[in-house]
Amino acid sequence: MNISKCLTIDLESRELVDHKVAQRHPLTLAEFEVLKCLVNHIGEVVSKETLNEAGWPNRVVAPSSLTQCMSCLRRKLGAHDEVELKNIPRYGYSLCIKDTDEKGNPEPAEPSDIGNASIKVGHFSRYWRWFGAALFVALLAGLHFSGKLKQTVNYLALLTEPGVASILDAETELDGQKIQLSQLRLEDQPDEQRSAAHFIGNWSNTDKIFGNELLKRIFANDNARYESVALCNQYDGECKDTQPLNLVRERNTYSPLDLQWLSDTKLRMEQVTYNKILLDKFDNPPEGLVEDIYRADVYYYGASKNVVRADVRLSLVYQSPARGTLVMAACITDDMLRHISMRYQFSGEFKMQQKTVDGQLVKSFLLDTGNVSFTSPDEISEESATIYREIRKSVLSNETQILRQVYQDANSGVWMLPLWGDTMVWAHRVEVTL
Repeated sequence: MNISKCLTIDLESRELVDHKVAQRHPLTLAEFEVLKCLVNHIGEVVSKETLNEAGWPNRVVAPSSLTQCMSCLRRKLGAHDEVELKNIPRYGYSLCIKDTDEKGNPEPAEPSDIGNASIKVGHFSRYWRWFGAALFVALLAGLHFSGKLKQTVNYLALLTEPGVASILDAETELDGQKIQLSQLRLEDQPDEQRSAAHFIGNWSNTDKIFGNELLKRIFANDNARYESVALCNQYDGECKDTQPLNLVRERNTYSPLDLQWLSDTKLRMEQVTYNKILLDKFDNPPEGLVEDIYRADVYYYGASKNVVRADVRLSLVYQSPARGTLVMAACITDDMLRHISMRYQFSGEFKMQQKTVDGQLVKSFLLDTGNVSFTSPDEISEESATIYREIRKSVLSNETQILRQVYQDANSGVWMLPLWGDTMVWAHRVEVTL
């Protein structure tokens, strides 16, 4: 299969053949199938869903699998300037091939011969290119010396992050109880709808939770690694539940969860609150500054008789309708250690964007993290290790964060927070005027 004049795919040996330097690059099965798919659609934009199906047919894989595959292909194609593997943000990838000479080098553009008028236009165009370049450099220098360059770069990077693609609502009954399920899907997640039974079908002894006549409303997300459920047990136009239930499990863990046991365990673990946010100091804040404070407990459960609790606090202070300061902190404990095993906090200035998705207002808080702190555990259980890895990978290593709010009423709000991946959290809300 030909890619360019000096680059082919050997379909029998599953290798990328570089005829320019007589070199062969072995391809993994996923790289092989993804590259074939791109070659069959040279110059076109191929969606991430199509590439995932080509590389991992009938499998659900993490979004990072395709990203890593593309990174490996770029390295193997790197010696060929005529081949460009472009990322199309929020959609997919495109393989573009430039014309080459017999040696495989990109062909220079042919000189134009349209007379003096063309020469003058060329000089004029060149002048504006130089002027534009100088203006761009001046702008970068201004941003750099004002300290805003890093913020601007981080903000632009955040804009390419996947947004909420859909919020699919469905009403059903489970054990005679009415349930409204709102399933969230991000733009980089597979387009598939789950039932309420998929998310909560492994629960037992639900009388402790479902023992009333009011509607149960659930916000759920399946991010291919973890499934998270945020449940309001008493919903009547707004959440009447003073302690919504937030649960997370690994996607391939289907161990039954005894809610009676969890209720007793929660009661014991929540007798101690470790998490207190020390708010940033504001210089001469204007009168009437409003702070939104959210608090929630999130529980991760797996195959063992142990749960991990994340005691979460979130504080937002709006300094304008779309800007302000955000602080998030989470303390992690588990039933075996029974003491604080780790704590992390990050804060910074945010820009808020909002849009309506399937009739639901979604607010995205694009955060440039100015301060990050992390208390490393002296001892850690197997269950706690799952969030420890997530914190190290997704929070401590990033200078930017994106937090999403998908629901709010007078006393509560539902968030996607960086805990176990993007975790659904139904939190109690208090508004304070400073």
